[in-house]
Amino acid sequence: MNGFDDLFVKDEEKKDSRTNQKEDKPFDKDAWIEKKKQERADAYALIDEGTEAISQDGEAFRDYLNVQARFDRYSVSNAILIAHQMPEATRLADFDSWKNNDVSIKKGETAITILEPGSEYTREDGTTGFSVNVKKVFDITQTVDGKPVKPKVPEQRTAIKALIQTAPCGVEMNNEATKNVLAFYSPDKDTIYIRQGMSGDDIFRALAQEIAVAKFAAKDLDRKDCGFYAYCASYILCERNGFDTGDFNFDRVPDRFKDMDSKAIRSELSAVRDAVNDISQEMNRQFEALEKSIRKRDDAVR
Repeated sequence: MNGFDDLFVKDEEKKDSRTNQKEDKPFDKDAWIEKKKQERADAYALIDEGTEAISQDGEAFRDYLNVQARFDRYSVSNAILIAHQMPEATRLADFDSWKNNDVSIKKGETAITILEPGSEYTREDGTTGFSVNVKKVFDITQTVDGKPVKPKVPEQRTAIKALIQTAPCGVEMNNEATKNVLAFYSPDKDTIYIRQGMSGDDIFRALAQEIAVAKFAAKDLDRKDCGFYAYCASYILCERNGFDTGDFNFDRVPDRFKDMDSKAIRSELSAVRDAVNDISQEMNRQFEALEKSIRKRDDAVR
């Protein structure tokens, strides 16, 4: 061994010592629990921050509705989290999921925080609850060579036909009943009247809103109480099915929410989400029935 070799031997011994110390370090359960609590606290604070942001700015509110339109299975809280961190997101997955699909996250990208249900537990009063965990995800645009996902939307005529089938009441064309509006739900007649000769975008937008009004009426909410819900529901349904949303205006959103706390705002948005998903599920059943009918027809031709 020459005069310098011993320097490297000592450094290697130090490295082994550090490695052993790291491996021997016991798992600190209390520290882990505290870390998870802090992660949840930070996520809840971000939800409140995001809720405040969308309640004070019409464009931020539109961003939220766009996210809810793209991510129909996500809760209101998660849609708010996404809208507050990356409103343009189109496809999300955690690091491992992207890796398992041979997709790499670009260096330096910041993860998006969302929440996911954890394990079931029993409360002190005997009821069942579910824990909540913080999950870190990345949008496809944060991956190497990733591009925004363009949603597949139905043909306009097909979408309008499916939407009509979701109405919980009658739907009739009547220009006399719709002199000053594009469409109108009459509780007395339990019928939606729609103006003749409109474009596909106008028909879908107006019909979606009045179907939402009719569904809320079944829950004893009149137009004054549910008008805002129905307007937002129409917007989400238009976005989800590829119809124009340029005429929607959310400048008055701050007035709508000015006396409400974050929890109350999210409760209202949950009512909108539930109405939209109810209509969307009915529309999807109509799409599936139509596709089945087309397949039968094509098989018969063969």
